[in-house]
Amino acid sequence: MMASPWRSGAWIWLVAGTEDGPGAAQVLLELAMAVRVQVVSPRACRAYGQLKTNSLFQCQAMALGPGAIQRLLSGPAPPGLVVDATHPFALKITQVLHGACRLSTIPYLRLQRPQLQPGPATVVDNLEALQSLGQRSLLAAIGSRSLGHLLRYHPPRLTAARILPTAAALQQALAVGLLPERIAPLQPISTNQRETDYHLDPTTSLEAALCRHWAIEVVLARQSGGTPEHHWHRVCKSLGVSLWLLGRPEEPTPMATCTRDTLFQRAQECLYEQQP
Repeated sequence: MMASPWRSGAWIWLVAGTEDGPGAAQVLLELAMAVRVQVVSPRACRAYGQLKTNSLFQCQAMALGPGAIQRLLSGPAPPGLVVDATHPFALKITQVLHGACRLSTIPYLRLQRPQLQPGPATVVDNLEALQSLGQRSLLAAIGSRSLGHLLRYHPPRLTAARILPTAAALQQALAVGLLPERIAPLQPISTNQRETDYHLDPTTSLEAALCRHWAIEVVLARQSGGTPEHHWHRVCKSLGVSLWLLGRPEEPTPMATCTRDTLFQRAQECLYEQQP
């Protein structure tokens, strides 16, 4: 490992999930600076298992509100850089982080996930578009928090949902009126799974089995650009099922951004600008 050129005690705060976070953490650790990743649950820390032997790495599982974020950034030992690698649809946390960094003058860097070409998929701006589905059978894979809004435009008897395997997600799905037999608590396919199973026939996946079981005609997923969206493209194409994508929301501007390929260089530039 290279000798650290940074001041003693300097660290990077990486706010992330399990899709982009592990790779981003590996890149940032190459800067020879302590990296603390912030995730929402202990389950999410498992995705960073291979980094736990690195003395510069720490995973902290806790959802932080705006007040806690501002206190951390204005405290006695703030990070030298905040890297936002949260989900493209987690717009609220991106807005909070971006705004808090502006107030505290701490550099902020948004890691933007590339957007996949939609191909034959239909991209919709909002859930109201589901009214045009009529009596077609729908499988929703957009998160349990959005199901109540979705069911305003498509009937529960024709709607199934793939949700996270958590008690909170199941409670939300049941509370909005989804039928228990049309709910599948299932962990989304991960980056590692895609790399391992890419050569396999997508019709053998659990998602394909759900589509067949419920005679699904339309799958609604998010235009996240991540592994789950990539997987849904393959599954729907192989089954002849229509794929609808909820369009990615616009992020606040102006803000400093980077991609996975430019993260190291952009982070290094931000840190050097903060050097005394």
